[in-house]
Amino acid sequence: MIVLEYAISGLLFGATYSLVAIGFTLIFGVLNRFNIAHGATLMVSAFAGATISILLGGADSYLVLILAFVGSVIAGAIVGLLVRLVAFVPLRNAAALSPFVTSAAVALILEELFLHLTQQVPIYSVEVTEFPSPLENLAFFVGDLYIRGAYLVIFVVALVIMALLHWWLNHTKSGLAIRAVEENPDVAWLLGINGHRVEIMVFAAASAIAGAAGCLIGVAYGSVSPFLGSNLLLVSFVVLVLAGIGSVRGAMICGLFVGVIETVTAGTISSETKEAVLFIILFAVLVIRPQGIFAGAASTRD
Repeated sequence: MIVLEYAISGLLFGATYSLVAIGFTLIFGVLNRFNIAHGATLMVSAFAGATISILLGGADSYLVLILAFVGSVIAGAIVGLLVRLVAFVPLRNAAALSPFVTSAAVALILEELFLHLTQQVPIYSVEVTEFPSPLENLAFFVGDLYIRGAYLVIFVVALVIMALLHWWLNHTKSGLAIRAVEENPDVAWLLGINGHRVEIMVFAAASAIAGAAGCLIGVAYGSVSPFLGSNLLLVSFVVLVLAGIGSVRGAMICGLFVGVIETVTAGTISSETKEAVLFIILFAVLVIRPQGIFAGAASTRD
């Protein structure tokens, strides 16, 4: 029974991993470059939500929680677009490794900035900053199974976001333009699709999703820290490789899987071994299917 309880909690919380990996995947799909600052974008967004919740007294107000969520989403989109302007636009014709390095530098700068802010701004704490939420003590029981209310709300919100993203990518002109650029950017240009405009849309959307994930994770943990994004970036990268780089649907499913593995391992063995188990599974999958579980047959473009 206790293992089932851990598995349910992992499934519910794993939806946040799916959101982070989806944003990572969208940007890579259009630019064919990794945005290492994606985790830092999530962290800044989580702080934006926590700040709104602290200042407006969000411990007992669902309205404040909604405002914090919206604030995190907006902050994520803004930070993501700034990262694009600083780390990607000037290096559009540079070597593939250059944006990797510059986005990593932006991530480090943002981490150091918020580490300094937590030491100077009174509403923040040096180690971790509280994210007050009315979901903190919410709980449900299904028979003898205990389910954290925060995890259930997070799962539902994440599913709604993923459903909206799926609809956008498959049933709107802008979504079809994104898929066309992912498939072949040169042909997309010839068809009259503005690749730069698509790039802006993808950065805004992916970073807004990271902002949503940042708020949800902050609510789940009850706190945020300057290193929140770097920890989650590693997990999202594992999700990305397991799913197959470029597979949005795979990222959705594998995020849930990783959440279950982490939670069950931490609950039944120890929290120190969850990363080891995760990477053993990753190694096994790469040996059997190097391209990832959900990778398509499309060739990789340069």
